[in-house]
Amino acid sequence: MAQIPSNNYISNPTSVSELNINIRTKGFKSPASWRDQVLYFLLPDRFSDGLETTKNRPLFDINNPSLYRTNNRPKWITAGKEFQGGTIKGITSKLSYLQNLGVTTIWIGPIWQQRIDQNDSYHGYAIQNFLNVDPRFGTIADLIELIEQAHQRSIYILLDVIYNHTGDNWFYYKDGQFYNKLPYRHHPKYDFGAWRSQDGLPTATINSLLDGVWPIELQNPEWYSRHGKIERWDPEPWEDPLHPDCQFRKGDFINLKSFDYQYEELLNVMIRIFQYWIGLTDCDGFRIDTVKHLPWDVSRIFCGAIHEYAESIGKDNFLLLGEVCGGSEMIKNYLEIFGRNIDASLDIGEPAERLEKMIKGIGDPKLFFEQFSEKDILGSHRDTGRYHVSILDDHDRVGRHKCRFATGITSPYRYLQTAHAVGVQLTTLGIPCIYYGTEQAFDGTVDQHDYSVQGFEPDGELLYADRYIRESMFGSEFGAFETSGCHFFNPEHPTYLRIAAICKIRQQNNKVGLALRRGRQYFRETSVLGKPFSYPNANELVAWSRILVDKEVVIALNTNNEAERGAEITIHAPFYQTNNSLIILYDGSWSDDRLKYPEKYPPESIPVKRHPDGRVTVSLVLPPAGMVILG
Repeated sequence: MAQIPSNNYISNPTSVSELNINIRTKGFKSPASWRDQVLYFLLPDRFSDGLETTKNRPLFDINNPSLYRTNNRPKWITAGKEFQGGTIKGITSKLSYLQNLGVTTIWIGPIWQQRIDQNDSYHGYAIQNFLNVDPRFGTIADLIELIEQAHQRSIYILLDVIYNHTGDNWFYYKDGQFYNKLPYRHHPKYDFGAWRSQDGLPTATINSLLDGVWPIELQNPEWYSRHGKIERWDPEPWEDPLHPDCQFRKGDFINLKSFDYQYEELLNVMIRIFQYWIGLTDCDGFRIDTVKHLPWDVSRIFCGAIHEYAESIGKDNFLLLGEVCGGSEMIKNYLEIFGRNIDASLDIGEPAERLEKMIKGIGDPKLFFEQFSEKDILGSHRDTGRYHVSILDDHDRVGRHKCRFATGITSPYRYLQTAHAVGVQLTTLGIPCIYYGTEQAFDGTVDQHDYSVQGFEPDGELLYADRYIRESMFGSEFGAFETSGCHFFNPEHPTYLRIAAICKIRQQNNKVGLALRRGRQYFRETSVLGKPFSYPNANELVAWSRILVDKEVVIALNTNNEAERGAEITIHAPFYQTNNSLIILYDGSWSDDRLKYPEKYPPESIPVKRHPDGRVTVSLVLPPAGMVILG
């Protein structure tokens, strides 16, 4: 069990002045390059409570999916917006499951203390006490133990932090009444009304650690924007997107209260808080929420101070991963390469949509690959991988329908297609991030909502829609596939096995692994039935290469989920003057045993063909949703 030095640790700190940022850190070394990592994002409440065993709960049966389906669907729907019981200890209990999948970094959703009087902030993004772990998730000691255990397995930990806003910790006052949210008003600021008590009622005084907001420094009403809730989430065409007066930078996230960073001391307080958590837990990076809604100079100062502190304790490559909605033009204003200090950004929104559509055969592959060409303002067809974190499924699906990738796939190849969707992430430019449950082909969708049970509030869509892509993995009342009482930690699942097999190739300490992690990327021309070579269209076989120095790895994917597709694929001619074949490193149609133990089987190869014009090709025919890796 992790031990916290009693002479340095304050069990319930109430002020930033009490924090010792040199409290206990061991300074676990950062990775040389985050491109070498495979991220896995989970929400603590929905991942594991540590009790999933054959004794306590049965494993979901993929061959009999109705076996554990709930017989009380209204209860299941309601449970989806409430805490389900996942814990930090539960995450620790599943480190082997994640390591065997191929995960090298775990991004953990926010663990900070939420309001005790609200049961719908299970997601963790509505902080009430920035100096404590939510007791529903566990203790600070549990968090330290998790990170120590992960480090022993060479797994890094990213903590999800928020310094743009707090939870619903106080009330507005207008026309003689208290409100927890009001429509946006640019000027003047709304009046501060009262703090929210632990019972959810207005109170003029904060009498306990469960009232209002903590630490005590944040109990200054002037440090909050007080402009009401955001109604325009992007700048108008005539607005400077970096100007701090834009509505999306001043307003609240519905009822989550936004900070006003015109006060320098507020920023100093937030910096000190999160430096403390680095020193206390020895975490390896932060995923920073809602970066777009922070003035860029505030982001620059915050991130610079975090990097400086991390470097002072030996973490020279502490990752600051930002959530920046609004595309590359917005992202570039915050990235380190432009002096703005976050290290990488999540490929949410349009990049994720292009990825999904290409894999499903309903989007032009060129639209996906051109993001990483010379047209990408974030870097070259090699360096750009440093700044992109590839997302397929996630907890928000910003700008997309609230559903997981596997939603609506009725083909018998659905498990294969879901695995190979992650396979594309693992073999294209960027840092791949797997969302929990994707490896078990979760298919949650807002289309499951029953309006007779509980409809959407006018501004509460996030609360009601997001639950369906945040299913429970461990057997709670809100299990995936409309189940309760069963768990989903199945290492023999067809999707899990294939993701693990591809991860194993990607993580090899040889030229193949390095090429997949750090190599240049080329979208390959193909020829079908003797037609001229060209870039493939949607629903066809798509191929690309990763090249590092003198090594090429070729990846091909059938984006048709119902029929086989074949093509002749162009490869890098100078590498094949004497080589006559490429070895098959992975084939999605392999047996389970071969996927797990490829070294037990004799290698197979594909011959290369030299054309009179100097072109060199390899020919492939893949089954529906099939994928191969050649090297």
